Amino acid sequence: MIGTIFGKVMLVGRATVFLVGLAVILALTVGLAAAALAGTGVGATFNLGKTNTVNALSSLVGNVAGPALKVDNNSTGVGATALRLEVEPGKPPMSVNSTTEVQGLNVDSLDSRNSSEFLQESTDRDDFLPRTIYVNKVQKSVSPLSNRSDFISCDTGDVAIGGGFDEVNVANVRVTTSQLEVFDGKPTWVVRVENGNPTSPDVYQISAVCADFPLLRQ
Repeated sequence: MIGTIFGKVMLVGRATVFLVGLAVILALTVGLAAAALAGTGVGATFNLGKTNTVNALSSLVGNVAGPALKVDNNSTGVGATALRLEVEPGKPPMSVNSTTEVQGLNVDSLDSRNSSEFLQESTDRDDFLPRTIYVNKVQKSVSPLSNRSDFISCDTGDVAIGGGFDEVNVANVRVTTSQLEVFDGKPTWVVRVENGNPTSPDVYQISAVCADFPLLRQ
């Protein structure tokens, strides 16, 4: 009788151990699968320090009297930033739905032009417009079989905003560049001429279009 009871107890014990073992195996399997899928599907957990992949829009929507998201990078290392946006070539790194000015947001260039190429604010006006414009002109010449670089600038305090050249008409003479360049922090109109004619020099005129800032021209 005692042997029969002992045998049944052992049988129940082995069954219990089997079921517990099966439960542990299932838990580990499901847990590993969930960990493998975390951060890869819609509704998945966002895992810090890992690459999270998703092919749908993720939105943070709230109603707070202040920022809804803050990214704080306390590193002082070289290249440390709070945010990096990466896109494919030709694509904008972000889009916005407001034209309101963002205080403290500085840019190095606008439409591929550096800030030094734009008119700066006048000391006696509240906008970026000069009082008027005028043209400075100077006559130059280039000898046969030679090249020459000439520049023309504006009055002190004024800014060159354009320019040009005239009368480069001797055979084999050509203007290689005619453009604004910055010298000593000041936009200046520069013309480079090559004279391939073996006998004739060429006389030409270069011009700079200038924005008139104080002290103003009379």
